Amino acid sequence: MSRAQRPTWEQSEALDDRLGEPDTLRFPEDWTLSESWQRAQTERDRGGPINEAERMVYLEESDGPHRVTFALTGQTLRAECGCASGVYRGWCAHLASCWWRWVRGRLEVHHLDTGRIYRTPPAWLRLDDTDAPEVDGLTAAELDAYLTCDLGGVGVREYASESGRSPGTVGNLLRRAREKQGGRQ
Repeated sequence: MSRAQRPTWEQSEALDDRLGEPDTLRFPEDWTLSESWQRAQTERDRGGPINEAERMVYLEESDGPHRVTFALTGQTLRAECGCASGVYRGWCAHLASCWWRWVRGRLEVHHLDTGRIYRTPPAWLRLDDTDAPEVDGLTAAELDAYLTCDLGGVGVREYASESGRSPGTVGNLLRRAREKQGGRQ
């Protein structure tokens, strides 16, 4: 290797030094760390799951526990809390606590349609479901294969291995799901 071809630690002019934004998760331009986010990150949650869709969130500085819905359905997250902040703003410290723990792998979230459990947000998750394809009419197995392979970018063989199904079965599930979706992939 000649001296001109040796790698250097200098920044390349050809590369942009920004990381860019993720495709599905975008915070508003004026987003700042609110009190809800601060509480979610600093207060311990003494609550726990009630059922597959609901959990009790009991933050250290709260007067009492709050019942929240925090589950996946279709391609979206259903996150609701009956506290004043949750009702009026649609977001509160209780929901922020669930999200904060989920993105760090400390909370299991159930998909109500497929029965699958996610320890972190899946790649196919849509927080704004306005442009999400309709997934009604799919069986639980078809939906799981469609979300994981077509929308999540996981290969058929990898998903087959993960789910305990054969690649042929996964291929058939995807074919039926795509047919029901009108041929969309």
